[in-house]
Order: sequence, then structure tokens, then C-alpha cells
Amino acid sequence: MIMEWLRPAGIGLAIFCAYFWGHDAISQFHIMGPFVVMAMLGTVAFESLFLGDVASQKVGYAPNRAYQIQSGLANAATAVTALMVYLLDWGRYADATIVSVMLIFFALSAANHVVSAIMERNMKAVNLLRPVMALLLIGFLLPAMIKALQ
Repeated sequence: MIMEWLRPAGIGLAIFCAYFWGHDAISQFHIMGPFVVMAMLGTVAFESLFLGDVASQKVGYAPNRAYQIQSGLANAATAVTALMVYLLDWGRYADATIVSVMLIFFALSAANHVVSAIMERNMKAVNLLRPVMALLLIGFLLPAMIKALQ
């Protein structure tokens, strides 16, 4: 359950740092975007790679180690790419690209959680909260991204 608290803490820290050190929309999004991606997908990757059975149980899914490892590696690759985007300062379009990849992933994942709730009657709290959290993340990051790209 600590992973469920690390994600909002990481997002909160990224937002604080963005507004503390960023002097305009572009520099704020350059801090906020990649660091939110690293916090979100880094913790999802860690959970998939090292806590697979517990993570599956928590959400109400059947464990599938091979798939979880593959999925975890894809999320780790995206988190590492976000770190590269930030450190190598590839620009606001790279920031927007890596954030878009994460937001699309979470939107599709949210749809999967909704289907699981409806079709399989998976009413575990974590499963039901995933779509809500995805919408909040999209609602927060999309306006910041649009502002940085103007």
C-alpha cells in the first residue's frame, strides 16, 4: 500500500518544485511533466517487477508474472525516457510527448479497470479508484501541457 501513497507524494513534490523553480509555463511543465511520469510509471514498474502477486491481489486481477514483467519493463522504459527528456533538456515537445504517452496509457488502463468492474464485478477500491485518478491526472496535466505548448 505504500506505493499508493508514493504516487500522490511524488506528484505533489513535482508540482511544488515546478512552481517553486519554474519561472514560466514552459519551465514549469519541463519540471512537472517528466517528474510526474517518473513518479507514476516508475512506481508502477517497480510494483509490476518486484511486487507482482501483491499488486495483482490489491487490484483484484489474477497474477500473471510473465505479463507483469513485460508490462513493468515497458513502464520502466517510459520512466527512464522521461528522465532522459528532463536531463538532456530535449524541449517542450519532448516533455509533451512523454506526458502524452503516460496520459494515454492511464486513460486506456482506466478503461480496462472500468471493464473489469463491470464485466468481472471487480469492486475492489483500488480498481475503482484507478479511473478516477486517471481523470484527475489528465485534468491537471493536460491544461499545463497546453499552456506550455502555446
